[in-house]
Amino acid sequence: MNNFAEEMNLINAPQFPGQQLGNKTIEQIRGIIKRQKRLKGYSLTVPTGASSFNLDLSGTARILLGIALINDQGDAFTEISSLQFQVNNEIVIDQVSPNFLTLFFNNNEYYYIPRPLSGTDELTLKFQNTGLNSELCNVVLYYI
Repeated sequence: MNNFAEEMNLINAPQFPGQQLGNKTIEQIRGIIKRQKRLKGYSLTVPTGASSFNLDLSGTARILLGIALINDQGDAFTEISSLQFQVNNEIVIDQVSPNFLTLFFNNNEYYYIPRPLSGTDELTLKFQNTGLNSELCNVVLYYI
């Protein structure tokens, strides 16, 4: 077969995701996809002392769902003592150990902190590292 679409039809895989929902138009399916959860990851090297990082999200982001953290070893943070997370100058998380936002203290995929977004948002993550060494912090923001 020379046509990929024909091959996909043989295995009952639609050419456009969502077509298996029935008689939906392409625009309706795009609307469904647009409202699905998305993730953006960041890898931040947090130096000793106070530090601040601006996190950029897609201009199409409309709702922040939550945040999750983990260090590069997959265990508890030992150098970073606290963090602050701001969304458009609103302090959402303040003076919290990053360990509370990891899988060790959270039974869910992420720490749920829903906030409306406009597409031109300022997201800032500030750390206080009281340890002797820098520490890698992997951050994931969940949004729609």
